[in-house]
Parts: sequence; C-alpha cells; structure tokens
Amino acid sequence: MKIDKLYHLIAGFAISLIFGLISPFIGLVTSIVVGAGKEVVWDKLMKRGCFEVLDFVATVIGGVIGYLIMIIR
Repeated sequence: MKIDKLYHLIAGFAISLIFGLISPFIGLVTSIVVGAGKEVVWDKLMKRGCFEVLDFVATVIGGVIGYLIMIIR
C-alpha cells in the first residue's frame, strides 16, 4: 500500500472514531463526506492535488473500520 493511501485510511478511521462518539453512523457518514469533499472539491475543483478515486476508497475503508469498532464496543 502506498503511503498516501495509508494516510487516507488513517484519516477516515480517525474521523469515524471521533465523530462516532456522537453516533457510529454519524462517524461513518462524516468520514465519507470528508473523503468525497477532499477529492472532489480540494483536488478536482480547486486543483490543489491529484483527484484519485482510490484515495476516496481508502478513506471510506478507514471509516468503515472505525464504524465497526464503534458498534462492537
């Protein structure tokens, strides 16, 4: 796994856990929205980075892992 994808995975995980303290579902949705926003708004529209669908996927996977941890606890 490339380091960039790992960063996206960790970010999705962290966002999911932090907002998952409110509700696990809110944590998951927040990680998905932030991941999509980063890729679409920051990378594609503002041209501040490189738009990659796999970056979004890695963020969502991290969010799902965080979500699963929050519902298991």
